[in-house]
Amino acid sequence: MRRIFDVIEAYHMIEPGMHVIAGVSGGADSVCLLYVLNEYRRKVPFMLTAVHVEHGLRGEESLEDAQFTSRLCGEMGLPFRLAHACVKQLAGEKGMSIEEAGRVERYRIFEEIRKELGAQKIAVAHNRNDQAETVLHHLVRGSGLKGLGGICPVRGAIIRPLLFTERREIEEILVKANVPWRVDRTNLEQEYTRNKIRLSILPQMERELNERAVEHIAQAAERLQQVQSYLEQVTDRAAQKCIFIPGESGKTVLPAEREFRNRQTDRGSVCILLPSFFEEDDLIRQELIRRALAMCGGLRDVGAVHVNALMKLAEMDCGRELSLPGGIRAVRENQMIRFARQSRPEHAEQEVLVLEEPGHYWTEDWEITVELMENSEVLYTQIIAEKKYTKWFSYDTIKSNVLFRTRRTGDYLVVNAQGGRKKLKDYLIDCKIPKDRRDQIWLLAEGSHVLWVPGYRISEAAKVTKTTKKVMKIQLEERSK
Repeated sequence: MRRIFDVIEAYHMIEPGMHVIAGVSGGADSVCLLYVLNEYRRKVPFMLTAVHVEHGLRGEESLEDAQFTSRLCGEMGLPFRLAHACVKQLAGEKGMSIEEAGRVERYRIFEEIRKELGAQKIAVAHNRNDQAETVLHHLVRGSGLKGLGGICPVRGAIIRPLLFTERREIEEILVKANVPWRVDRTNLEQEYTRNKIRLSILPQMERELNERAVEHIAQAAERLQQVQSYLEQVTDRAAQKCIFIPGESGKTVLPAEREFRNRQTDRGSVCILLPSFFEEDDLIRQELIRRALAMCGGLRDVGAVHVNALMKLAEMDCGRELSLPGGIRAVRENQMIRFARQSRPEHAEQEVLVLEEPGHYWTEDWEITVELMENSEVLYTQIIAEKKYTKWFSYDTIKSNVLFRTRRTGDYLVVNAQGGRKKLKDYLIDCKIPKDRRDQIWLLAEGSHVLWVPGYRISEAAKVTKTTKKVMKIQLEERSK
């Protein structure tokens, strides 16, 4: 526990006389946070209030967590606040996963209570294992340098005293102090990506590669945070020359102060001036793109594949454009790229994702895995055993970009070996898909040629044959709502 106190002091997390609220779920991490902070009050006097957010997801078990936390706070003599949230409803309304919706709602509630109580800090229980999980999660998603830096010990009013403590140490502290905790059964299910990393990938790395894998990944994140801090300073200077918001007294160049780094414009339009943009190194160009997307409020779900596509867009002719997650459209105009949030009509086409190379891609609805492989008799036999949301395509027949999008006028399927075509609209009618759902169905397409209607069929022209040389495998996994 002494090392946790050292972290609090090294990062100036808590000063005498402060009021700190602590997010407490009832699990080992947050219970340890509450216990350690309460012990730290013996050394530094400050007010401490526990806040428990009940997500409304696990019925009686969720209510029991709230009751447990309330009793624990009573035993410690600490004020307790209980808040209820409808996370599932929020996820549906915002197009988020339940995981993400829960996180967003928790922080909203924490901030609301912090202001109500006049508190200065919000303590949350992220630990070193969470740091390693976050870095790996961002790594496989194709995150930038900032994402690979993981979680910061201090971010605004948020403090994380346990960030340099491993989960096993946390449980040791609680056992030694005879402090009980609750186990959330959803943390043991591998339905969520983070749980897969926590329960399978990291333990395997520790067993088979290095028993200190978590520690080393977390240390790498610390170093990358230092690099990111320097990179932001360089990007600040470049942004003064490259990024502006149109319509605010002509061309408004953003100041370089930290508080403007992620400024969002209510006008919904941000531009990158390309002559100045091309004067910068490749790495700074990527950071400028991320900065512009953040200002449009469209950085969520953006990975390296999107940044790379925007880097290519900058070198294309005027008039070319790209749709991005979060409803952002990037348009190549005269000497600039304009980023703007789209107000999409009810039945308009949803965002287009270009699948250019193997890897992982994300939309608000789907996680997409793309693989390329050589055909073989074994593979061909596997392909015959069709799976609903895993399909194999003849990569030999694909000549241009493959898009993951909703339908467009002129879309068609090839429905027989002779090359006979059928309008996508007619096919959807034949499948008895309601009219109001047809614009919501995602498609895999090459131009107007629909290669796959997920959950239904693939185009005959895209099927793998015994003579196919290269195969493209695409697997879809619906993201939790």
